[in-house]
Formats: sequence, C-alpha cells, structure tokens
Amino acid sequence: MRPALGSHRPVHQNGTLPPTTEGRKTAADLSVIFAQEIWKFHGLPTDIVSDSDSRFTSEIWKEFLRLSGIRPRMSTAFHPQTDGQTELLNQTIEAYLRAFIGKEQNDWVRLLPMAEFAYNNSVTAGNGMSPFYANYGFHPMAMDAASTEHLNPASKVYAHWMNVVHDESRKGLEEAPKRMRRYTDPTRKQPPAFQVGDLVMLGGRNIKTHRPSKKLDHKNHGPFQIEKIVSPLVVRLTLPRKWKIHNVFHVSLLKP
Repeated sequence: MRPALGSHRPVHQNGTLPPTTEGRKTAADLSVIFAQEIWKFHGLPTDIVSDSDSRFTSEIWKEFLRLSGIRPRMSTAFHPQTDGQTELLNQTIEAYLRAFIGKEQNDWVRLLPMAEFAYNNSVTAGNGMSPFYANYGFHPMAMDAASTEHLNPASKVYAHWMNVVHDESRKGLEEAPKRMRRYTDPTRKQPPAFQVGDLVMLGGRNIKTHRPSKKLDHKNHGPFQIEKIVSPLVVRLTLPRKWKIHNVFHVSLLKP
C-alpha cells in the first residue's frame, strides 16, 4: 500500500519556495532526501517507481536500494501507463489547483498543502477508503470541529485496525485491476514477439526534431535494432549517439 501523499519542501508564508539547490542534487543526495522525506514517516517500501533520470539509474542509487532491500521499478519512455496510479494522482491534484490558482499561475505552491490534504482525506475508488484512514485508522479533523465526529485514536483497538481495515483495503485494490481489465481487455491486442537483433520503427509522436512542422515530420523513425528484451512489453533500442533520450521503450511505440 502506498503512503498518503505528502509535500517535500517547506514554503514561505507568501507562497514562494525558499532558496534551494534542487538543480544541483546528485545521486548521492538521494539517500539523505529519502531518509528525511520517506523513511522517517513510512518506513522502508518494498519497491520504488521512478523515471529513468540519470540519478535514479546511477550505481550509487542502485547500491543504496540493494543494501536497503528495495526493488527499483523504472518507467519506460513516453508510456505513462507504466505507472498509471501516479499519472491519475497527478491529474487529480492538478484539477484541485486549477480551480483556485491565480491568473499568473504563480501561487500553486501555496495551495499545494490544501490540495494534498483534500486528496488524502477523500475516499478513493481503488479501495473504498481515504489514504488517511488506510494509514492511520481515522480521518483527521479538517475545518469545522463542531460538525466533525470526535475520534480518539487511543481508544481504537489497534489489532482491529490492522486486520480489518487493511484487509478491506487489500480487497479493494485487488478488485480495481479486475474492473480495469473488463474495460481494456476486449480492445487490447497481443504485442509482436520481438527478438534481439530485430529491426523496428519507433513512433515519432514524442520525438522532438529540428524540422519546423511537426505535422509534416516523419510519423516513425528508424529502423533501429533491438539490443535487449527488458520484458515482454519493454525493449531497449540502439539509438544514434546524437539522440539524448532514454533508449528503453514500450512495445506499443514500435512497429516491425
């Protein structure tokens, strides 16, 4: 189960971010950030989903994950379905912010804590409960204390929460993929059986070129050779050196 959404950086009262060296963060800094922002609140996760940023693919970060017993799970280029839960969550938070940000769109950082609280305190369709309730066993008081049911966490039976609440959450999360498959499986096609050495064309929808008109540019690029089968749905291609993009792609972007 994923922890409730939480912000990672302090914000000044005027809604601006304090000075930061975010742009100079290195792979060596990730372990410190992980301890400050994740571990001390939620403990060690079983796996971490991330993009293929050079800091996440570095040997330093991989060694830290190995020593911590955490399994890395890399998303593939231009395939947001790899981590659909995060993509949906991002859309939800953006919908909250879009309704309240100013015309200049420079105050979203100040509104982010309220958006996070609203999401964490709302029931999700995946497991039928809010992230707050799944993590802590109760809904924290939002605004109006008079109209909110007073819950004393100390009076709750911890074993009941652990066994019943998490069991119901697990059942809900197991049912969610079944509902999704009922909608997607009828139209889903089996991917081609690619092999190492095969030549494929790469869809150009997400590839930026120097040609002035995207509409008149090539729809596909290549052919490129498959150098590794990462999984039945993910392959690594041999790309030109001048292409500064990650070379692992979902098979939906490839054509034999």
